[in-house]
Amino acid sequence: MMMNEEDQFKGLASWLSERLDTWKNHRDQNYQKKWDEYYRLWRGIWAESDKLRDSESSRLINPALQQAVESTVSELEEATFGREKWFDIRDDVLDEDPSDIAYLRKVLQEDLELDGAKQAINEVFLNGAIYGTGIAKVCVEEKTERVIVETQVEGTLDGTTERRVVEVIRMAVPLEAVSPKEFIIDPAALSIDSALGVAQEVIKPRYHVVKGIEAGTYRDVPLGASSTGIHDFGFDPEDIAGAEDDRVKITEYWGLVPKRYLSKNADLGEQFDYDTDELVEAVVTLANDDVVLRAEENPYLMKDRPFISYQHDRVPNKFWGRGVCEKGYNPQKALDAELRGRIDALALTTHPMMAMDATRIPRGTKLDIRAGKTILTNGDPRAIIQPFNFGQLQQHTFQESAELERMIQMATGAMDSATSMAGNARNGTASGMSMMQAASIKRQKRTLCNFQSDFMIPFIKKSVYRKMQFDEERYPVLDYQFTPYSTMGIMAKELETTQTVQLMSMLPPESQAFNMLLLSVFENSSLNNREEMMQAVQQMMQPNPEEQQMQQQAIQMEMAAKQADTELVGAKTQETLASAYNKQADAALKVPNDTDAQERILDLQKKAIDLQKKQMEVSTLETQVVRNIPEMKHLESETMLNLAKASQALN
Repeated sequence: MMMNEEDQFKGLASWLSERLDTWKNHRDQNYQKKWDEYYRLWRGIWAESDKLRDSESSRLINPALQQAVESTVSELEEATFGREKWFDIRDDVLDEDPSDIAYLRKVLQEDLELDGAKQAINEVFLNGAIYGTGIAKVCVEEKTERVIVETQVEGTLDGTTERRVVEVIRMAVPLEAVSPKEFIIDPAALSIDSALGVAQEVIKPRYHVVKGIEAGTYRDVPLGASSTGIHDFGFDPEDIAGAEDDRVKITEYWGLVPKRYLSKNADLGEQFDYDTDELVEAVVTLANDDVVLRAEENPYLMKDRPFISYQHDRVPNKFWGRGVCEKGYNPQKALDAELRGRIDALALTTHPMMAMDATRIPRGTKLDIRAGKTILTNGDPRAIIQPFNFGQLQQHTFQESAELERMIQMATGAMDSATSMAGNARNGTASGMSMMQAASIKRQKRTLCNFQSDFMIPFIKKSVYRKMQFDEERYPVLDYQFTPYSTMGIMAKELETTQTVQLMSMLPPESQAFNMLLLSVFENSSLNNREEMMQAVQQMMQPNPEEQQMQQQAIQMEMAAKQADTELVGAKTQETLASAYNKQADAALKVPNDTDAQERILDLQKKAIDLQKKQMEVSTLETQVVRNIPEMKHLESETMLNLAKASQALN
């Protein structure tokens, strides 16, 4: 049966509402109550359900879990944005010109920071630490910016200029953090891309919808009235504040829908069937659950969904992850019970109470204790009333509290919530601190791996695709590969700096390896002039041409001196040989048949032969010295390289 457009959109709204309600109920029944309590523990807000016994009067909440959340989030922020270059884009291996990819990375980082990507990612980190899953939406907006330009005044020839304000239209790709309480996903899916669809529920001012209708984004249809119940997004009472007429519940669905609901004059008489109906990627915007403001196929070039998410701590076969609050929930509840019990006991042991004989107090007397009050009794007051308390406050509760704080550190991996030296003597030793730091760093690396693979890489890809589609002049269409660039956190930097300083103490300051380690220390530091110090160290590591020339001259002079010594020894050897020969000839002429003279001649010949051997040894030594000079230089450079590799292996 052919139906008109309104009936078609009603059928689409019914098809979506049926599924979204089921998905939302599954989320609320399994996670909503837990998320509300995690949120309250992080904010330090007490609720009646937090009472562990009926007589509990204290409403204190220990800040250990809050500290663990903030410490973990700060580590993740430092690891991601600790340096100027917080992501990288790598070109294809076959591309011989990397200049285009370098241009793209610089322009993209400038645009993302201008659109507030860092602040949004920090909020995503916080949601991930509290609720276990960080979710964000990559939006596309057309922003109008005002810039000041200087132009020449018309009709003037002397170059007179004036300053004017010009409006420039820019395509922005901002990142919007999404709370898990606002996010709906198919419970059978493990990721956003594998789900039938995902949706975001938010409360928007009514004028936002009116502006969308004027811009042509939304259909011009009556929105109808809304009920209070549909605006309940969890614990926070701020979510349901405001007048009902000034706000609208907007549900934005991205995913697969039957194609016949998007086609005009489609046959809507039959029920939906996966075997016969064709599903297409689409975006559908609902107002107050039953009014379709927009319904069209996915407008993006890659037909991808704009939502991205990551698990703070991965839970197998689940979309929703495990956060810091969930890991530290049980020790936090035990610590709160210990703290509240101590405060209640402190009230019983500190504030004055009186035990009295009620039969000997004047009728109608209201007995309260305050300075300067007169108490009337029928008899001796010492026998009628006396101070009374319920024992003393136990001191071992301090140790128990320290041990519970250590349990929170064990559960969450946040170093700031570790116990003091009074709670555990191990924390006062260097080896104990190193072990705790290493364990915490390894646990945070797991979260960083999830964030990089599930969030950062998809975010950069989607941002580049949006820029290529809607800003063709600034972003040319090329083939790119994307790689995130993350640095170490604060604790990892401190641990590596400590190890590097220990290595530096074993090296001479004038060695090349010492300068390399010094450079790594400045790289991990947070000094304001870090870049200048790094440049100074790099200049120290570079060879000085004048020093090199002087060293070469010194080597040449040393070689010349050795050669002169060798020649001198050779000349003396020749002189000795000549003298020996002369003596031999004289002896042969004077005593031709003398046996002793012949023996002396033989001795002189042997000495001459020994002198020739020594001359040859000196020449060989000279040759070896000349040959070993470059080998000694190569050995020195190889030693420096081995020291650098050893420092990296220790890290």
